[in-house]
Amino acid sequence: MAVPLSRSIRIKRMRKLGIVCFAAFVGLAFAVISYAQAGDADLLAVGSKKTFTVEGDNVQRFSVELAEGAFAQFSWVAATDADGLQYEITGVGGEKIQKDDASWAKSAYFVAPKAGIYSIAFSFDPKAEKKEAKALTLSYGDTFTSPKRAQVKASRKVAGYDVQILLVPDTETEPGESFVTVTKGGKLKNILHDDIGSPIMGYSFAGTADKDAVPVEKKAAALINNTLDKTGDGDPDVMIEFYSGGAHCCTTYYFIELPAEGVGAIREVATGNAGMTAIGKVPAGGLRFETADNAWAYWNTSFADSPMPSVILDFKDGVAKPNFAAMKKKAPTAAVLKRKAAEARKKISNAPYTGEWGEFEESFWGEMIDLIFTGHEGLAWQYFDMVWPKAKPGKEKFLDDFKKVLAGSYYAERDDK
Repeated sequence: MAVPLSRSIRIKRMRKLGIVCFAAFVGLAFAVISYAQAGDADLLAVGSKKTFTVEGDNVQRFSVELAEGAFAQFSWVAATDADGLQYEITGVGGEKIQKDDASWAKSAYFVAPKAGIYSIAFSFDPKAEKKEAKALTLSYGDTFTSPKRAQVKASRKVAGYDVQILLVPDTETEPGESFVTVTKGGKLKNILHDDIGSPIMGYSFAGTADKDAVPVEKKAAALINNTLDKTGDGDPDVMIEFYSGGAHCCTTYYFIELPAEGVGAIREVATGNAGMTAIGKVPAGGLRFETADNAWAYWNTSFADSPMPSVILDFKDGVAKPNFAAMKKKAPTAAVLKRKAAEARKKISNAPYTGEWGEFEESFWGEMIDLIFTGHEGLAWQYFDMVWPKAKPGKEKFLDDFKKVLAGSYYAERDDK
């Protein structure tokens, strides 16, 4: 049946009105989302300063509107001290860009990966013992100037980019800083920063090996230096190692992407007490790395006796993830497992397990972890049953405690769960 002309016109007009209304709705929704991302934050202008107070559980938030590739620098000064305070910078979609202790760090730098509103929030760490009022003054700038005392620690040219590691050494009266600047054609394209001014700490290029280094170290350095795309995402990158110092701590690696156009992502891989060694190439592209799981460090024993299982990492969608297929090994025989269990059981007392530190002479659970991480979780629980003395109370508590630590390890990230 043919539709009358007048009705057809009405339908077209209704459709057109619907499109206009929909467009208006989308525009309103975008505005609401943009406002929500900024929250109740003050929108800062370049060169502006804001004095504010953080107290109790309240959050002080400030926002800036940036174009893609624009540089932003936040600096703050506390009237007395900033103990217990933390800062967090969030991006256009609400994603976390930076988060740190605001009493240690005094400034934050970043290059906007895309256009939009970015926010910085100050609040007390939920674990802070005291949340008394703290007064701070925040400054915002959009131009990076190398500090006067900055020294070029190292530099490289990679895929048309100039990458420099700058060190601002500590003095008796002034704290130091460490920077990684990534420029192309004289324009700052990316930046890393930390408030560390020690030559042995801070940032350095990964892939360095001494002349007398062991073959494994030389091979790892060659893989890093001779592979432009280490993350396998199609863009060249540069691998940076960061060491914060401290006992048994703390190493983080950054892979700064160097695309032909736009702002490159920064891939962060925190390895804690362990390093990150290149061991080969991934067939699909990128490098394969080996590290160690820190989850059991100091758990029920000393650091020296803490099991730290080897973990193989491959990059997937920009994230370094454990490759358990590559970690799988042949299962031990029942006879070998029983012998190991009998030897471990001799070193375990019958005193009740309470979860207090230092209750075991040796970390027998290292064998359990190795079995789990190499693809034999079922055997790990069998081994545990063989090891635990029948007269020792606390078996269920130990197993529950162990599984909680396991849930915070690399094993929790396996894809076959």
